[in-house]
Amino acid sequence: MRHSDRENQWRPLPQTLPAAYRDLVNFLRHIKDRSGLSLTELSRTTAISTSSWERYLNGKQFPPRQAVRALCRTAHVSEADTLALWERADAEWNRRGSTVSPGEPQPGQSTAHRHDRTGGRASRAARGPGHRALLAASTLVTARPWATAVGVLVLCTAMVVPAAIIHASYETGPTAAARPPICRLRTCDGRDPLATACEDPVTVRSDTVADGTRLEIRFSPSCRTGWIRSWPTHGGFRIDVSSPDGPPQTVTAPTAASTAGGMVTTPMIAAAHVTGLRCCYYPSAGRPGRECFNAAS
Repeated sequence: MRHSDRENQWRPLPQTLPAAYRDLVNFLRHIKDRSGLSLTELSRTTAISTSSWERYLNGKQFPPRQAVRALCRTAHVSEADTLALWERADAEWNRRGSTVSPGEPQPGQSTAHRHDRTGGRASRAARGPGHRALLAASTLVTARPWATAVGVLVLCTAMVVPAAIIHASYETGPTAAARPPICRLRTCDGRDPLATACEDPVTVRSDTVADGTRLEIRFSPSCRTGWIRSWPTHGGFRIDVSSPDGPPQTVTAPTAASTAGGMVTTPMIAAAHVTGLRCCYYPSAGRPGRECFNAAS
């Protein structure tokens, strides 16, 4: 095992997090665990600090879009599902704001606004050394405009060129993730939806069953395939996805308590049309009965 037991023991997420935010963090944890990378290795391959990843994956700070994309590329996971979760979480987070850590900035909240709410520190800072430096720069621009323009051009070049080199090496270097394979119809049967490039999936049906497990039927129009993703409340359940175009696909969760709260997906199944997809949920071997629903109903 490449990452330590301590990193695998994820902390419970704060109950104050919005539901969409919790789903996103659980999904990011799922991707990170599947990759087999430690936080240190993840930091090195994504150029994002270990402390930042620790905050993102424990619900202390909302992960930026570029961090989510970097994780998907590093783990060789298609970005579409993850970015869809991110957009939903971002919208809900911006509406409700953060109640997790009062000392951390909320998305969309300016530095000046945060300082004004804590006693006008932004106003006092504006009259300090930074303010005097701005005045000095203004005087220099007025006195020597050409020299200032040349200096700014040199500075910008010094910043842009290294950034371009780093970006190119990230995209083409040894740590860059290869594009996941593309499948279609029967070639998708049994494959992991998180490891293919079916990048246009849509949720065509969403249901919550009696025990609280959330289920979504997903369909990719370009790949002509479907699958089920779920957020179970317990282990030991089974989910079947069926279609007239391919053999049924099944995922059976172990009885381990760690299954609860994390996202679980079935393998993909060929589906020429979304109307043929059907999901059946079995709560556990010791609890008879099932709940089924069709994508079109």
